[in-house]
Amino acid sequence: MDFVVSYPESGNTWIRLVHAAYHADGVSPTDLMQFNEKNGLVTHLMQYFDADPYHYQSVFPFPIERADLFTEVRLRPAAMLALEREVSLAPVSPLVRSHHVHGRADAFPLWNSQWTDKVVNPIRDPREICYLYANRNNQSYEEIAQFMAETGARMDGDSTGRTQYFLGTWSDHVEKWLGAEELSVFSVRYEDLRTDPVDVFCDIFNFLGRTEIDRARVQDAVEKTRVDVLHATGAGPMSSEFHERQERFFRPDGTNEWEEELPPDVARTIEEDHGRVMEALGYL
Repeated sequence: MDFVVSYPESGNTWIRLVHAAYHADGVSPTDLMQFNEKNGLVTHLMQYFDADPYHYQSVFPFPIERADLFTEVRLRPAAMLALEREVSLAPVSPLVRSHHVHGRADAFPLWNSQWTDKVVNPIRDPREICYLYANRNNQSYEEIAQFMAETGARMDGDSTGRTQYFLGTWSDHVEKWLGAEELSVFSVRYEDLRTDPVDVFCDIFNFLGRTEIDRARVQDAVEKTRVDVLHATGAGPMSSEFHERQERFFRPDGTNEWEEELPPDVARTIEEDHGRVMEALGYL
């Protein structure tokens, strides 16, 4: 299976939207905002995520709600093989969403080359992530900055189930994916993707093994996923990934909002907590 794996608020959704727009013939921005039966391929390309309780339930004899978190970790290999079987039936290989760190939970590895083919790994300035994450979850900037520095940080995988994502700190998440030598990983800064989307998406599709990449079609897919185009449809979002602040969630535009909105002391805290990795990535 091919994955898009990132720390939250790093561009995961935008990458999968462009991928869906590129592969679904005749797809409109309205189709992209409303995953429904009118365009089954868009629904298919956007719906998979590796924390979906459905796939864990398929390999567990009791209601999945009864399983504690680390039982779910032990179930993960079997659940991922069940997901892989489902994905293999698709006419176009989807990009599966994940936010897991490349590491272990309760001594069990979260990733395995048996069911992981390619991983696209977007990385984003942690100050911008703090700003977006706090606004999305109605939490303070201070709370999110502290969360981003927690070694054992986890987040809910989905509001309908118990499966959670193991994140670790922002720095750990970034460094461990950059160092994932046993897997085929394409890491890209969100800021570079935003600056030169057509060239970078062509590189991503080439990495994923998509044949005969049509640059004009990539350009069209990028245009269809511009925030102003999506919102101009007036379509009501049907996916739980979309919300009233969606333009902040994956917006491929110019400025970093953290520069105007994030309190200076919070920005300094993030820079102190993650300065070494930020500097290596050109954020400082």
